[in-house]
Amino acid sequence: MTNSSKHSSFAVPGLLAAGLLCVSLSGCMVGPNYHVPATPAPPAYKEPAPASAIAVPAGEAWWKVFNDATLDDLEKEAVAANPDIQIAVAHVDQADAVRRSVHSSQLPTVTAGASAGRTRVAQQRPLNGNTNGKAATFNDFQTFLSLSYEIDAWGRIRRMVQSATASQQATEADLRFVRLSVAASVATDYYTLREADADINILQTTIVDLQRGYDITNNQFQRGLISELAVRQAQTILDQTRARVEALHIQRSQSEHAIAVLLGRPVAGFAIAVATTLPLPPVIPAGVPADLLGRRPDIASAERLAASASAQIGVAKAAYLPQISLTGLAGYESTNPASLVNWQNSIASMAASAVAPVFTGGRLKANVDQAQASYRQSVAQYEKSVLVAYQDVEDQLAALHYLSNQFDAESSAVADAKRAEEIANNRYNTGLVSYLDVVFAEQTLLANQEISTQVQGQRMMTTVALIRALGGSWNN
Repeated sequence: MTNSSKHSSFAVPGLLAAGLLCVSLSGCMVGPNYHVPATPAPPAYKEPAPASAIAVPAGEAWWKVFNDATLDDLEKEAVAANPDIQIAVAHVDQADAVRRSVHSSQLPTVTAGASAGRTRVAQQRPLNGNTNGKAATFNDFQTFLSLSYEIDAWGRIRRMVQSATASQQATEADLRFVRLSVAASVATDYYTLREADADINILQTTIVDLQRGYDITNNQFQRGLISELAVRQAQTILDQTRARVEALHIQRSQSEHAIAVLLGRPVAGFAIAVATTLPLPPVIPAGVPADLLGRRPDIASAERLAASASAQIGVAKAAYLPQISLTGLAGYESTNPASLVNWQNSIASMAASAVAPVFTGGRLKANVDQAQASYRQSVAQYEKSVLVAYQDVEDQLAALHYLSNQFDAESSAVADAKRAEEIANNRYNTGLVSYLDVVFAEQTLLANQEISTQVQGQRMMTTVALIRALGGSWNN
């Protein structure tokens, strides 16, 4: 026997032995072993990051740092009933079912069956072994158990389980991200609404003063003390202020509607009571950039997707190698159902097979190339997610820093405008100026009060954005 014929004769037994050895050692897994991709982590943020005694561990209700009972109730309802969260929960359940389905491939498949048949064969059929040469009619009853099992010699199934598990973990991270995003959206819309409340209150208070100014100016015009120009100027300022109130009502209504949808409720019948004051925002510590890798759910999701893609490379490479399977069958067969379950009528078989690809036209290599490209894409997406997370925190820290400075400047401007209004009133009372000067002073005060309120609202919303950028948890 030549060497080639010897190699051919022992190829299948050799493959089966190799496969069984790999399984016994639990070490044969083709494809790369995954490691979390390395990403740059600056030692500190570029923008000023304030220190604070406030700490919110992962999983706790971060919105409680605002000490607002109304916001607490809205957030609790959103977590319980938001449609996007329910969709994300269904995605997690779906991914878990896929993972369990893939995991079941590591175990044998056992099926049970039974059959009953009656057959008539022709008299002149080929190879008729019947001695009298007549046609034959017979019954055939069977009951059996069959088993099939793929020996995971090269780790193909184990890599599939790794991939499915990582994908399921990614959906869990996506669920955390959706919950964080929904909670942040509720808080953002809530403080947009509160900013509108505060602005409306300022405008309505000012409208009372502007109406009084218009009445005084109009009376002076009727008595011939001033020209009609002053009356029209006072009327214009009053009308403009009333128009701004209506625009703020639009903003408030739309924010209220958005909150209703986030809570999974119809807009009709939903209302939030008016509150005319805006609190100071809490101080949130940013920590260090490296903290984001363990806190932001979008980063966790991107990392798990990279792990899933890495495992798929092993699945693709395992297709080059023989697929080793075991099959078996045991049961009974008889022409008479009364004697079916009899040892003499037992049937059994067992077989092992190894099937390896010989020619696939480049399909297997293309599948490996596709899996490797998908992995590189996932790694790049993970690295991008980390960089965007750093940027997100830096953006909010910069915004809070400059908004704080702007609020201080606007507070000074409001104080200056109030003093100017007092001076204008005093000068009017002594007859030095017309009441239109008082109206212009009130208009200046109103403009600065509006800007101050808007800046305060922006500080609240930017604080919410910072909390979202930090992943909804932080240490002090």
